Amino acid sequence: MTNTLHVFALNEPVTISHTSLTRQKGETPDLPPLAKWLGVDVIDTDKIELFVLDDLSGMTLSDYIHLAFTLEGPIPSDTQIRLNALSGAVLLVPDDALSGPTAPGPQATAIASLPLARADHDASLPKADVTETPARAPAPREPEPAPPVALFALIGMAVVAAIIFFFGWR
Repeated sequence: MTNTLHVFALNEPVTISHTSLTRQKGETPDLPPLAKWLGVDVIDTDKIELFVLDDLSGMTLSDYIHLAFTLEGPIPSDTQIRLNALSGAVLLVPDDALSGPTAPGPQATAIASLPLARADHDASLPKADVTETPARAPAPREPEPAPPVALFALIGMAVVAAIIFFFGWR
């Protein structure tokens, strides 16, 4: 399959949104049978955008597509006019979300197919050498606590007392 974004106008009443933003928020709406509407076996709903155009709050659909997808080039002006004239709900589907070519039923109308940008190379990169993880350095030992000063004072007094006891006080 080519690297293409398909834009469909939905001819069914749709009031839900299923976009990157709603997925990030953890929203999981009950989606209509989109695969059936597009005439495919499976559709990867993690890659699609489904929303009511009124949700764009004055932004044109062509501007939204430019912001949400990386296109290979500008949208042709006649296609922009068609996109921006739509009302109701739309479905934006990249090729890699489809199990095969579409054959939309009466629930969806194909409006445009826009080429998405591709990598500028197709070289295969060599695998990186696997190296062993270096052994961890032993954790530094905690310094032993210094004996308390009071202990030295007590030992010193005991030595002085012993000297006085054995040699007497003069």
